[in-house]
Order: sequence, then structure tokens, then C-alpha cells
Amino acid sequence: MDDEHLNTDVRSRAEVIHDLFGSDSDDESHSEGVNGQFRNDGCNVDEGTSSLNDGFHNFGLNGQENLHVEASTSNDDVNGQENVHFEAPQKGMIYDSFDSIFDAYQEYARQTGFSVLKRGLKNSKYALMACDKSRVPITQNSSKRIGCPARLNAIRKDDGFWVISKTVMKHNHDLDPTMSILMPAHRKINVHMKRQLEANDIAGIRPSKNIRLCEVQAGGPDKIGCIPRDCRNFIDDRRRFRLGVGDAEAIRKLFARLQHRDRIFFHLIDIDDEGRLRNVLWIHPRSRAAYEYFNDVVSFDTTYLVNRYEMPFGAFVGANHHGQSILLGCALLTQETIDSFKWLFENWIEAMGGVHPKAILTDQCESIKGAVRDVLQNTFHRYCLWHIMSKLPQKIKGLAEYNRAISEFKGIVYDSITITDFESRWADFLVKYGMQNNAWLQGLYDEKEKWVPIFFRHIFWAGMLSTQRSEGMHAYFDDYMHSRCSLKEFMEQYEVAIGKKIQKEFIADFESKNKVKKCKTHYHWEKQFQDAFTNNMFLKFQEEIDRMVYCHIVPAPENDDDGVFDDVVQKFYVLDRSLRNNFRPEFTYKVEYRADGEYLNCQCHGFEFRGLLCRHILTVMTMKDIRSINERYILTRWRKDVYRRHSSIFFEGGYPHMTEEYRRYQQVEKNFQECIDAAIGSSRHMDKLKDKLIELKNEFLSSNNAGVNDQHTSVPETTYTFEVGGTPIRDPQTTRRKGRPRQNRLMPQYEINQRRSRGPRATRARTTNGTMNDHVVRGEVDISLTL
Repeated sequence: MDDEHLNTDVRSRAEVIHDLFGSDSDDESHSEGVNGQFRNDGCNVDEGTSSLNDGFHNFGLNGQENLHVEASTSNDDVNGQENVHFEAPQKGMIYDSFDSIFDAYQEYARQTGFSVLKRGLKNSKYALMACDKSRVPITQNSSKRIGCPARLNAIRKDDGFWVISKTVMKHNHDLDPTMSILMPAHRKINVHMKRQLEANDIAGIRPSKNIRLCEVQAGGPDKIGCIPRDCRNFIDDRRRFRLGVGDAEAIRKLFARLQHRDRIFFHLIDIDDEGRLRNVLWIHPRSRAAYEYFNDVVSFDTTYLVNRYEMPFGAFVGANHHGQSILLGCALLTQETIDSFKWLFENWIEAMGGVHPKAILTDQCESIKGAVRDVLQNTFHRYCLWHIMSKLPQKIKGLAEYNRAISEFKGIVYDSITITDFESRWADFLVKYGMQNNAWLQGLYDEKEKWVPIFFRHIFWAGMLSTQRSEGMHAYFDDYMHSRCSLKEFMEQYEVAIGKKIQKEFIADFESKNKVKKCKTHYHWEKQFQDAFTNNMFLKFQEEIDRMVYCHIVPAPENDDDGVFDDVVQKFYVLDRSLRNNFRPEFTYKVEYRADGEYLNCQCHGFEFRGLLCRHILTVMTMKDIRSINERYILTRWRKDVYRRHSSIFFEGGYPHMTEEYRRYQQVEKNFQECIDAAIGSSRHMDKLKDKLIELKNEFLSSNNAGVNDQHTSVPETTYTFEVGGTPIRDPQTTRRKGRPRQNRLMPQYEINQRRSRGPRATRARTTNGTMNDHVVRGEVDISLTL
């Protein structure tokens, strides 16, 4: 009677399995009947009952499954393993664990061309693995459910070992091993590739190029063991992991970590009444040291906007001894008000030891002008000429001779040799085009001392006429960040970009001290500049030597009443026909020479403005046979033989988010590469190295045992955790921009051209006015380091 009930129960369960997995009479081809017995290691197992119990407990009646995505090693070239052919698991085989059975069946499936899913209770005695197409078809447009009968049953014995009780190898669909790479169960990013993807992402390489680099190193897209989408998902997951929760609080912790590395690191965080981040200022120790030598001219610009909160990025930029842009401080602002800029300038000056810059270059923002007037009283302030000229087409549109007016206006601004010449030509321009009542031009004329070159060329500006150094720095950052990045991501990519910028200065120092640029003449004064100047500045000086061929000494003009010679000062007139903007205008400059003291002065003020002797003075020196130049004309700021403290300060900010696990990996990889380089020339050494590596690998796998996969398939978090006291800072609110809201409107052609010239990633905008309070989180914070 019991046997009848058992047989009835067996048949009912067999029908359930048939409905769920499409099994048929072929299922029995690898068994000995439903009630058949088989003996293995002295244990009697009821195969039919075990298989059916497996189906009953592991599948249930709801037809749901748990897809297994993690796969065993599947790619030979990527993982460095030989592609050994796996035999199919057979009935009666014994394994030490369920994972061992699944790994073997999974590898067999990969080499055969199908995917495996496992279903069942985690701690069940019975297990079943089947083709992922084994489920009952459903009514939809596209589905891989076709009721494939292929499967494998296993039972856990009392001693903990697993025995395969039943196998069905026949599939009802074609098998193509080349398609395994596209199956989720066989796709895997190995540990080495994970580290490489993350390191490339931190370096600012875009995901498409990052993945392409991995494909090239692996030998092709089919050798990386996954598809590009898997790589992109991993990169996105690592970015979210690095950023964590809360941009503002993440920035504070980042600053704390940087300050822990270097106590001279300066940062200041301004918060509002609601505890939200409002303004941020930070200055690296290297920038503070560089300011001691390069505080003569500073460019400040806030028209760069590359974060999801639309906070303008302000950069204090100077020029170093190579003529390169050097960062002297950074800020993120939510409000471009006078109070915001006063807060910024006051704290920046405080961080720089109270030393005011001699000259500062900004745009015409009224808030900046007010803050500079109140805070930087001892600093000469002038406006960016490019911003003014970019507004010209709109301000004088409608003129009958529009193009000619534009050209004449630029000639007045750039080509006026004297102030009297500028005043006369300006008045004639207004009368000629009937623009005496133009309010914009009248406002410019009232502030002409702050933007017309002839009024400030006697002051040193390192050759800057606009904020192109700040905007050049912004364009440099474009290669490392995007317009919708978070504040934390912005800060980290900023660190990487600055590290690269400092490396360029270091390389330029090396080039100047170890390579000598060839002189173009036999004059001793050129040799003086060659010995003193950095290579970049010497090349710029040689550009003036090249243009001497277009300069000639001419007689004094008839309207010059001063004469050419007097008892003290000799005057020379130099006609300059140098190519400028694709045409050759003729200008005559007056050069004065005083033998007593060897003083030279040119009407173009090139030396005062750029710190380099102009071609007009060099022409007079050639005519007077002056063989050496006074040391006063070799500026210290351009010299390569001067020790500057900032050059010896190591930059501690780069890659602040690198994990300790990755640093350890880098150390081991370095040693491995050194071993490879030492052994590559000998086959015997290479064989020995390979044997040692295999021996070490087997030793580590044996010691780690089952835990090896969990440890190696994830990149752990950083070992060090910084705890910063105080109330957590809330993220800033998205800043509403100044001016007209975005909308689909007809734009004039000049505005379309301007937007095209800015590029697709550089977003330039202004923000709204607002108020400010004095809630400040200082850079001096309590830091505790825990392992």
C-alpha cells in the first residue's frame, strides 16, 4: 500500500516537473527508471525519489527562478589560464561541495554554448541545475523559454559530499560556443580588469576609451570576458561608491584627509543658516609657496560652471617662471554678490600671508568690482579686454558700415601708440558713426584706464590682455570633468588635473636645467638671456629677435620738437612692419637710450608689460653695437637659476580616493614587472618564474579555499576612515542663473558663433544675487584616524 502511494506521489511530481521544465521521455534515458536504485560508495539512494523531491522542493509551482550571474573563470587570455576542455558531469560523480558541481557544469556549459541556472533552497539536500531555456514558454513577443530538457540533479549525502543523481544532456536548440561571451552567466570582469577600469576612470579617461584600452590590451573585444555594458555598469558602481552620500559632507571629509597629509593645506567652508554649503575656498601648500614669487599679477575668473549645482568655479591664476599658468587658489560659489566676493578675497589674502597682488585682471562683473575696490585697495584692477570685445557686435549692431566700424574700433584700442592718439581717434570714431549718445561706449570711455592697453602698458602684466589664463585653466579642466558632475567628483578630478599641471612645470624645470636652446645670433646679449632665462621664456625672447628683420631706424618725424640727440638721452625712431593679424601695419616707435647707466626705454612699453626686451630696443642695441645688456633687463621671475621654494613642495592632493588595497596591488605589481624585465632575456629564468608563480597561486588558493572568490571579485573600500567633528554639512541648493531663463528663442549669428567657440562641455554662466551670513567652517578641524 505504501508502495502504491509512493508511486502515485512520484508520478504526480513528475507531471509537475514536466509542466515547469518541459521534461519528456528522454529524461529517463540517463536513469534506471523512476524507481531505479543505484549504488555509490556503499550508499543506496532512491534516484527517482531524490530527483522528484529535488523538483518539488527546489522549483515549487510558481515557475520563478534565481538566475546565477557570477561565473567561474571564463576567459583564457584575460585570466591567464589555459583553456582546458571540461568533460560533462556524469551520473554518479562525487563532489566535495555544491559550488564545485555548479562550477564544473558552468564551465562545461560555457564551452558547449549554453547558460546554466540553479534553483532551490540554499540549505536543501537536493539541487537541480538546468539550461536557462528550460522554463515553460510564456506568451510574449520575445522569450528564451523554450522548455529545454537539459538538466543535472544532485543529492547531498550524510558525509557532506554531493553526488550527481541524474543528467540530461540533450537540448532542443542549437548550441554555439562562440555565443557564450554574450550570456550573462558567462560574463565576468576579473580583478585585474576591475582595477584597471577604475584607475583609468580616476585618471579622467572616458568610459568608451577606457573600455577600448582594455580590449586592446586583452587582444580584442572577445577576449575581455564581458561586454562593454558590463564595464560601464562597473564604472558607474565604483563612482557611486567613491562619492558616497552627501556632496558637501564628502568635500569636508576630503579636505580633512588632505589636511591630515599636509597641515599647511588651507580650506574654508561657508554655510548658510540652514546648514547648507554656500561657498568653498581651498589653497594647496604649493600654491601658497608659489604666491611668494608670482604675486605680481593675478587673473581671476568665475565664468566656469561644471557641477550639477551650477556653482561657478573661481580660479586665481598667475604666471610662473616658464610663462605657464599656475593655480594660486580655487573657490566654488553659490552667489555672485559683493558680500560673496568680499568673503572670498579677504580669506584668500589672509591665507596668502596678507600680501596683496600688485595687479589683478577680472571681467566687468559689478560684484567683483565692488569687492576689489573694498578689499584690494593697493591692487591695480583692470578688465578683461576679450569680454569687452565680445560684446561689441551686439552693442553697435544696425550700423550701415558695421564691419568697417568693428575693424576701426579694434584699431583704436590695440594700435593707439599714445594716450593723445587714442583720445583723438576715439572722438573721430563717435562722430563718424554718430554714436555720441551710445551709453555703452560712454561707460567704457569713463573706465578707459581699466581696459585700454595704452593706459596700463607701463605696468607688468606678464603679457596678459584678458583672462585667457583663467579660461585656459578652465579648458584644461574640461578634459577631466563634465558639466553635471557632483561636487565630490569635481573636487577629485580637480586634484588629478592639478597633479598633471604640476608635472608639466616639473618637466619644464628639467628641460631648462638640462637642455640649452641654440642662439640665433652671435650677440653676447643673446647669450646672456640664454644662460639666465628658462627655455620657454628664451624662445619667446627669440621671437623678438626674429622680428628684428622687419624693424628699421628712420629719421625723426617732422613734428618731433625734442630732437634726436641731447646731452643725456639719445632718441631713435624705429619703423616696425611686423606681421599682425595677417596684415602688415606700419608703426613708428620712439626708443630712448641713456649711456650713463645703460638705460633703454621704448614707446611700446613691451619690457614693462611683458618683462622681455622688445624688438625695437634690440634694433637700437644692434645699431649702437651694445654687446651686453644690463642685469636689470633680465627679470628674476624668468630666471632658471633661482631657487623657488614651491618647486620642492610635493603635491599631496593627487588621487585622494585611491584605496589602500589598490596601493598594495601597485607595490606588488611593480615588483612583478621588475622580475619580468630581469628574466625576459632568458628562457630558463622565465620558466622558473612561471613555475614559482604557479606554486604561489596554488598555495594561496589552498589557504583561501572557498573564500577566495568573495575576496577577489570585489574591490574593498579604503582602509582609512576620517571622522570629522561637527554637524554634517548639507548639500547646496541648485543655483538659479542670472539673466533670462533658457528657452527656445531665435539667437543672432554672433551669439551662435560665440556658443560654438566655447565648445560642448564648457558651460559659462552667472548666478543670482543673494545674502550672506558669517557661518564659517574653518580649515582647522579635529581629525581622528582609525584603521
